Amino acid sequence: MKKERLLFLIVPLSQLLMLLGVLSGERSLDLWGYGGIALSAAADILLFYVLAWGSGKDRLQRELQESDEIGKAWHIQNERLDAEQKEILMMRAGFEKQLEQIQQRLEKGEKTEARQQMGMLQERLDDLQPLDYCQNPVVNAVISEKMKEFQSLGVKTNISLVLPKGLQIEAISLCSLFSNLLDNALEALSELPQKDRKFELNAEIRGGYLFVKAQNPASKEHVARGSRKGRGYGTQILQSLAKRYEGKYQAEYEKGWYTVLVILNIMRKECC
Repeated sequence: MKKERLLFLIVPLSQLLMLLGVLSGERSLDLWGYGGIALSAAADILLFYVLAWGSGKDRLQRELQESDEIGKAWHIQNERLDAEQKEILMMRAGFEKQLEQIQQRLEKGEKTEARQQMGMLQERLDDLQPLDYCQNPVVNAVISEKMKEFQSLGVKTNISLVLPKGLQIEAISLCSLFSNLLDNALEALSELPQKDRKFELNAEIRGGYLFVKAQNPASKEHVARGSRKGRGYGTQILQSLAKRYEGKYQAEYEKGWYTVLVILNIMRKECC
């Protein structure tokens, strides 16, 4: 704040000095005029410094925030894996016991009872839905955490992610990509009646490019409001990622649905 205050004091002061120089020196500049010019030049330099310093500070804050999000995502992922491991061990013990009982009934000739118990066991297996949305741990952690917010809003989701464990893209970029896509959708869906809340997310690798498409209903008022205010912070991040990874960002609104497509070139060479 001190830099900004100093800047705003120097600019009008330099103009005042130049005016005094012109008035006192008539046609030629005197000491006051030259002093004003020098002070104006100093103000320009200071203005450039303040703008550059502010931009760097904002960029650092965004990177720290995104790094914190990745740390939280990894922590959530590790906790979830620990819980899943304990649950699997308990389930394994239960299944082994039931299989042993089925084997004993078959040995006794109790085929009907064995089939019934086998059917019940199969139903339990069918009810077990995997929590993994894809093989990539960063994406999976982000989606798993954000889905809690979708569930709290009663959103019907359709998630299809075909992503490998290893991707040639920074973890912080993956985290920013998916978290901002989902946050934008949550904001739009929160303004709709619960019966209209739907969300579809698709991602896959094709020809060295990462394709991510998010679709959700949105009100005309929400879209118009966003257009009047300009693109939001989340949208700016998505556009920046597309530019950085030599890809494409595309958004359209048609028949009440808002669709965002982000394409990233994951085979590009890193810049210096």
